Amino acid sequence: MEIKNLRVNAIRSYEKVASSVPVKKDAGKAPSNTDKVDFDFGSALAAAKANAASSIDAEANTERIEELQNQYSGESCPVSSEDIAKAILGV
Repeated sequence: MEIKNLRVNAIRSYEKVASSVPVKKDAGKAPSNTDKVDFDFGSALAAAKANAASSIDAEANTERIEELQNQYSGESCPVSSEDIAKAILGV
């Protein structure tokens, strides 16, 4: 089955329905009893980054980090490389 002029008929139907809908006179004006809020995502993100960085720095213990580096360096690592690979691959 072939439907001719489907697009044209759809546009005409839309125009007919749209012309029958009443248009508000003050469509562009906001009511005087409303508040306006502007969100600044950039500054909120910067504040969140700074907060996360400061909490990480506060928790970091250089002595503990050095201890763990020595414990896990070279062949003295208590976890085998095979176990690490299995954990990463989910096997």
